Amino acid sequence: MKNKNNIIRFIMYISEIIFFIIFLILLKNQVLIKWIFIFLAGLLLSPLFGRLYCGWICPINTIFKPINFVYRKMKIDRLRTPSFLKSKIIRFIFLFSFILLFIITKILKIKLNILLYVIGLATLITLFFEEELWHKHLCPYGSMLSIASKKSLKRLNIDENKCIGCGMCQKVCPTNTIITLDNKKRKILSSECLMCFECQKICPTNAITLKNTIKVHVK
Repeated sequence: MKNKNNIIRFIMYISEIIFFIIFLILLKNQVLIKWIFIFLAGLLLSPLFGRLYCGWICPINTIFKPINFVYRKMKIDRLRTPSFLKSKIIRFIFLFSFILLFIITKILKIKLNILLYVIGLATLITLFFEEELWHKHLCPYGSMLSIASKKSLKRLNIDENKCIGCGMCQKVCPTNTIITLDNKKRKILSSECLMCFECQKICPTNAITLKNTIKVHVK
């Protein structure tokens, strides 16, 4: 099981590198608008694989990783997400504003690399606040993927029989989407899960695995 999990994470890292190189090539050739096709592919796949785009493809998440590495090494704590920004109203305001801006720029034929501005804003916010603020409450791409991933076929699952309630998975989850149940066991809210496998990597009992939500009954 451990070898299988390591292989999955290795593939994830390779995927991040490949797609970040593609992002840089599109940026260099001034055709970053074509990235929308990659995002749409991720959106279409989200009912099957959840927010795979966020954890495996998104250049924003890839940029966050070296920032997180530096902060961990320097033991710098970032600010927690303000409670008023956790409102779903704020999340949908950001989403609709993003969609409206995209439509306006296309109608008026304004050449504007919206993704670059989104990346700049995300990076600036994440320099001061924990990742949860962007991933879970502000990111317009994440909001769309979260809606589409509510009943995803594949998702990370915590086996309650193996969970010892240590909470280590909660500490490393970038979206703060692992909750504590009444019995002190943990549960992953799949629609917000980035499929980054950080929780699985740190779990001391190997209680976290990739599960298929559709059960096949064999007669």
